[in-house]
This record gives sequence, C-alpha cells and structure tokens, in this order.
Amino acid sequence: MNIKKYLEMFEDHPGKMTDTYSHLGSSHADAVAYGVHEISGMTVEQLRQFTCGHTDTIGSNMANEDALYRGKVFEAPNVLMTIRYLCKFTDIDNISSEYPVMEPDVYEGLRMASSVDHKLYFKKPVHIPIPGTKNEVVTMQGQVINELKSSMNSSGDCMRNYISQTQHQLVCSNAEYALISVLSKNGQLTVYPIVRDDAWIADYLREVQEYWRRVDEDEPYPEAITNDFVADLDDMEEAETLIDLLDKRQEFEGRVKSFEDSRKEIDTAIKTMLDNLGVKKCTVGPYKISYTTVERKPQPERVVPAKPGSTYQKLTVSLNKEKLQ
Repeated sequence: MNIKKYLEMFEDHPGKMTDTYSHLGSSHADAVAYGVHEISGMTVEQLRQFTCGHTDTIGSNMANEDALYRGKVFEAPNVLMTIRYLCKFTDIDNISSEYPVMEPDVYEGLRMASSVDHKLYFKKPVHIPIPGTKNEVVTMQGQVINELKSSMNSSGDCMRNYISQTQHQLVCSNAEYALISVLSKNGQLTVYPIVRDDAWIADYLREVQEYWRRVDEDEPYPEAITNDFVADLDDMEEAETLIDLLDKRQEFEGRVKSFEDSRKEIDTAIKTMLDNLGVKKCTVGPYKISYTTVERKPQPERVVPAKPGSTYQKLTVSLNKEKLQ
C-alpha cells in the first residue's frame, strides 16, 4: 500500500468535536469544573470569551489539529487493545462494541454534549481491576463509555482532566460506567474503570449552569485578587464588626439559593461600611475585599432579550491565605 492510500484511510474518520458556541463539550469540562484546564492551562474565562465570540481561538490550532490527527491514528488500535484486555475478564460474546460513534450524546437541559470515542455494552457483569490496587475491581454491566487517550508525554497515568471529561460524558449519555483507556508513550495500555460520581456531577452541573449564565449575560469571571490593596483595616475600630459580617457572608456562600436574600443584606451592610470608609480594596482579618464598579455592556438579542448598558457595584470576598498561615 502506498503512503497516499494509507493516509486516505483516515479521511472518513469522524474526527468530531462539539460545537463550542452552542454546547459545552466534554473536552472543556475540566476548565469549567476547576477554573483552569489541567493540561492546556486554558481558563474558564478564556473559554467563555471564545463562546461569546470575543476571541477566535482558545488554544494552539496546531496542537488541536495534532490531537485530532493523533486520535485518528491511535483510536482504532486502542479499541482493539481495550477489547483484547477485557477478554481476560469475560467472554468475547459478552461484549458489544460501537466504533466509531457517529452521533454525539446531548443533554439539552444544560446545553452539554459529548462525542464519545467508543461505546461498549456488557450483557453480563464484568469485574474490571482498578490499576494500582490489590484485588480491587469495579463491576460493570450494561452500557459503558470508553474514552480513548494516546498520551505522548506520560507513562499512562489517569489525569484529572480525563476523569472530568468522562463524568461529563456519563451525564450526556445517562450511563453509570466508563473506561478510560490510556495508551502511553511506550505503547503500554492501561485501562481505568470509572463509576458515575453523582456528588461531583452535582457540583459540576452548578458550574455549568453558572458558565452559561455568564455566557448569556456576557459577564466575565472575576479576576484573581492580588495583594496590592490600598488599605489594611485590622487596626480600625470597625474591623471586628466588618469581620463578623464577612464571616456571615462566607457562611452563607456554602448554603442553598434560599439564603440568597440574607446574603444580599449582609453585602449591603459591607458595602455601606466600605462606602463610609471610602475604601475600594482592603484586607481585614483573614479576608481580602475588592469593591469595584463594573460596567454592563449593551447586549444584542440572542438567547436572552436585549439589555441596555448599566453599572453596578461588585463585591468580591475571598480568604486572605497569608493571614491564615
């Protein structure tokens, strides 16, 4: 076979990617879940800006093309190696395989989609070992999502972003189990069994909801607050009262939305104190405070009705780790 025909074999491979403008794809799950992608370093704010149409790219075009091409080359061998590995634990007749998967799974409720690499179905239970443990297994039956990874710079470890991506896929496919098949730089295959993590997913879906809100309203994620504050209020007479208010605010942060009205009252009290002190940035006790004016830009009519421009007072509170050490 000449090299041209060999390369043509990959032309019909779906090489599919989720439309980032309309749906959140699984490859971006790690950035939304943790604020920054573990491998690429892309932030959720960079992703938001791209989705809003403010930037043309969210990473290296060459790196993205290389990743897609690498997937085309290594996916099929990875599928065969994965099935061969699974046959150590069950009969081949117990395994159904779908590859390539041509249609994405979609969860329209939160505009999520995933282009799964490979789908399996186990008619009877299969006990799959957990790498790095002694005699620990995950028992799977029914539909199993299979994420295929070809890692050219590692020894086949299961990275955090792989798990984020897989949990996203489990939501979209409404499945309980997944396998992450990692082909290392030396050609060694490691298969990691993954179980749906409902607690992680609940937190993640809240982040997805917040992500789309910020996209629809074109509201940036807050910037990291540096230590160049203009005031240290620890020695102020009002410091104890302000810290008490901030403590209450932090307490309400972790509560459900039904407490939002109470938090607004606390924020108003904090803003009033800062206005009276003439302070916009400060530290007090274990807290850093930024109290700035944010401009809302006019909104064109898209998914939500058009909005006029306006301004509002934005309060940002985080723990001052230097004071906690």
